[in-house]
Formats: sequence, structure tokens, C-alpha cells
Amino acid sequence: MKNKIPPIFLAAGVVILPLIFAGYTLAGCGSVGARAEELNKLQGHWVDVNGETTLDFDKNRMTITSPYDKETYKIRISGANPRYIENAKAKYDYDNGFGVIGTIWIGDDNVLTAREMITDADGHQYRFVREEDLDNELEIQIKDRDLPKSIASDEIVSFNLVFSNEDCTYDIPPEEPWYGGVYSIDVEKDDDGAYELSLHGSGPSYVIVDYSGPVSEEYVKGLANLVKEQKIAEYNGWWHSNNEHFGSWYLNIEYASGEKILMEASGRAALECPFSFYEFLKYADKEAGYTKELQ
Repeated sequence: MKNKIPPIFLAAGVVILPLIFAGYTLAGCGSVGARAEELNKLQGHWVDVNGETTLDFDKNRMTITSPYDKETYKIRISGANPRYIENAKAKYDYDNGFGVIGTIWIGDDNVLTAREMITDADGHQYRFVREEDLDNELEIQIKDRDLPKSIASDEIVSFNLVFSNEDCTYDIPPEEPWYGGVYSIDVEKDDDGAYELSLHGSGPSYVIVDYSGPVSEEYVKGLANLVKEQKIAEYNGWWHSNNEHFGSWYLNIEYASGEKILMEASGRAALECPFSFYEFLKYADKEAGYTKELQ
């Protein structure tokens, strides 16, 4: 990971309406019985898909155990849809979280999610599940669509590649100045037949490269040849994912013939890619001149 800059946290605001049930406080919309049922569903042990932190619920008490700390909170539930787990004794009016963990969202998929309470970037993404569900969360899901294909057309009318290298440099040499962030390469043909290239890269709080400008038909033909050299059509429909919080990538290419190539991956599955990001970055940078400016 390169130039990782600490994240920006945005806490969700909620309206709290206190209710008393069975000796502990619940809050928010809905009946007392519904809130008790929500709390009962939480009881027991939960693990973080993306790390080593665990949650243990005992009635209206929640114990958070991380590699660095262990603390127990009295909790309350708020909201109807979505629903939240909050600290019943928040230190600050604007903070109903739990130390470094923000307010926890209760998902309809029986998953508890939260973000790290850190300023200036993305922070750790907490995804808590029952321990018996962890293997399913980590398993790579293959949801491939269509079949590999050959492309008859040589004329690209739209090229869109988006990827994150914050968790991996892929095949990008570490000495190259393509710093950790999300990158997009776009080539579009307009109604007049002219092409424009856009190359953008940014981290959580910084811009790496931001370029747009016209390109020639010869440049776009070279791009089509690069797609062929990478044998990308053979992987059309590639769609791999799992529920860990890693980067993602997406590739969509449209041709004048109406033919298309579509590929994507997310979670840990995104760390594997059957083509070279670096080759496309270098080709886009022939026009953008980003690396030349740094020399």
C-alpha cells in the first residue's frame, strides 16, 4: 500500500426517543417489544470479517474486544429502517459511537457494519457476522456472466476502466509514482466522431492526476490493439467477489459494431486480475504526460 492517508469519517445522525424495557433503555421508532426482539437477535459472539475485532452482546451490554483494547458499553437501538446500535452514554452530543468504532448499522442481511472514527480518509470498515458465517463471507464468489468471446470490430467507441490500488499495486512497479488511490481511464467518442481521453487518480484527500484532452483515431486504434494483446475478450463476463473490504475494479468496452466487453471484481477477489493495469496506465500517460511532469 502506498501513501495511505488516514480517512474521513461521516457519522449518520439519528433521532433518539427513549423507551424503558425490562430494566434497560432502548430508543427510536417502533414498539418496546420490537426493540427487545431486535436486542435478542444480537445476543452472543460476532467477528469482524475485515480484522480481529469481536463483539459480544449480553442483554443490553456490548463488549468490544480488539487487538489493542477491551471495553463494555451499555447500548440502545434507534431507527426503523435503517436501524442502529448506539452507545447509550455517549461522551459527546455528536458522537454515539464506541471509541474508534462509529455507530453500528444493523443490516437486513444479518450483518453489523460500522466505520472507524478517524478524520481525513476512509478508515477500517467493520463487518461483523456470526462466527459460523465467517467462511461464507471469505469465500470467493464467482458470478461470471455470458461467455468469453472474440471481438470482430476494431473500432472502440467507449472505454472505461476503474480500479483501486490502495490495497495492492497489482502489476504496477512500486517505484512508479502511481500512488495509492482510485484511478479511472476513459475514452469516449462524441457525436461528431471526435475522441476524448480522461485520466483521473485520487486518494482519500489528495488528487494524483487529473487530465482530459482530445486523442486521435490512431491513438484509439492503439488502445484496441492493446485490448487484443491483453486477450481481454477471452475473459468477458468475469465477475468475482467476496465480502472483505478490499479494492475493486471494473472494465467496460463498447465497439462500433455493438459488441461489448464487461468485467469486474470486488473484495479480496479484486486482488487478482487477468490483465495488466500498468499497461493501460502507461498508454493513457502517453497523452496525459503525468510521469514526465514529475521528472
